[in-house]
Amino acid sequence: MPFCPKCKYEFVEGLDKCPDCKAKLIERLPEEYEVSIKWVQLSILSSPIMAEMVKEALENRGIQSFIKTDVLNAVFLAKGTSTPGSFAKIFVPEIDKISAEEILKSITDSK
Repeated sequence: MPFCPKCKYEFVEGLDKCPDCKAKLIERLPEEYEVSIKWVQLSILSSPIMAEMVKEALENRGIQSFIKTDVLNAVFLAKGTSTPGSFAKIFVPEIDKISAEEILKSITDSK
């Protein structure tokens, strides 16, 4: 079956151009090049809400991140600021850790 190299759709035999973008169809799509990201823990925060704020600040500066919360928050979606025992770990790509630490420090330091 032919594929469109731009749209990545598969078409029926007999077509030679993509009906959507008009690109010449190819027999197989090339294997995607996967980029491997090494994730490292940036911090453990006591509040999932604070973790969301840090995540937003990181993303506003072009740094990917993800949050891993405790079981209570993960299962029951409890996002209180003072739930006893709650925590949220925030992870960033290793390559961005130093920049992320500076952003986190600017958010969490009270002057």
